Amino acid sequence: MTILRLEGIEKRIFRKEILQDISIQIKKRSFTVILGSMGAGKTTLFKIIAGCIKPNKGRIYLRGEDVTDLPPQKRKVAMVFQTFNLYPNLTVYENIASPLRAVHKSNHEIKKKVLTQAEILGISSLLYKHVYELSGGEGQRVLIARALVKEADIYLFDEPLTNLDYKLREGMAREMKNILSAEGFEGTILYATPNYEEALSMSTTNSNTILLQNGRIIWSGPTLSSYLKPPCITFAENFPSPPMNFFESRLIEEKDDVYLFANDDIKLKVTHLKDVFQENEYILGLYPYSLHIEKKDEKMIPIIFNLILVEVNPSGTTLHLEYDGKKVTGFLPHPQDLKGKQLKLFIYPHDFFIFSKKTGELIMKYRSINNGKN
Repeated sequence: MTILRLEGIEKRIFRKEILQDISIQIKKRSFTVILGSMGAGKTTLFKIIAGCIKPNKGRIYLRGEDVTDLPPQKRKVAMVFQTFNLYPNLTVYENIASPLRAVHKSNHEIKKKVLTQAEILGISSLLYKHVYELSGGEGQRVLIARALVKEADIYLFDEPLTNLDYKLREGMAREMKNILSAEGFEGTILYATPNYEEALSMSTTNSNTILLQNGRIIWSGPTLSSYLKPPCITFAENFPSPPMNFFESRLIEEKDDVYLFANDDIKLKVTHLKDVFQENEYILGLYPYSLHIEKKDEKMIPIIFNLILVEVNPSGTTLHLEYDGKKVTGFLPHPQDLKGKQLKLFIYPHDFFIFSKKTGELIMKYRSINNGKN
């Protein structure tokens, strides 16, 4: 059942196009990630859904009802911003209770709901503190509790973890996923983030991702499968971090065989796939984690890279490389002490994605004759 429908939403501010032709349908009790960099239009989109600002064009439907001209208090939409907007003169208890007092709930019902959400979010001991006494993580929990206590139809989370440090953000992401996927939770979630790792960690098997770029929807589809098999070059450039590496290639024939040729190192035999290819030029894509420091199979392609920079962190090692005159990024899953000007790495042929150079759309993930399924 569709609970939210946007039709042709456009928004201009001082003649600048912020959102252009936004049309989406969101199902009830679904989890949708709005993925986009700063300035993509995520916050503006959420404010339009919440009723804080009006679009210049287009209509908004909630539960099948046109709410384009309705004020925020009549929409049953709750929003959590990336910046704190707690009431500084109120206690934590009163901050959480404020949406319920606004709709004249009884004191008994308010107390029950506030205590329940506080316990779920682990902030029961903070209820009678003031905002200035809270840490960043505690304040963010209060914001989330205030949104959830409202029992809205739609919950909009606008980069709610952005201002937290990495370790706290990671823990909060797990907590939020548990809360939002808990049995009995009836709300529908739209979650905005510029961080693909956060998008993946928050996603479930049924979650979807909408990629927003320069105010336009570039892609919409299932989160995990979109990452495993990126639908287009634009998606592959924006979803992972570090982004996918790209190599220009062309079809060539040698005797009775056909190859996708990027250079002498990267030459994929596609004789068995030649019916798939209708163009002469293609783009080969390769995720940074598909570069391996050890040769595990005779089929792996060895390539010698110029090593420019090594960045080591607890989760792994990012390699900044140069190959064939272009920058290439690699990611190794463990901290590595790498030195020298050159580095030999290995690539499985089946890790290459083949995109149309003309349209940017994914043609297929490469497979050899013995690879089986794509």
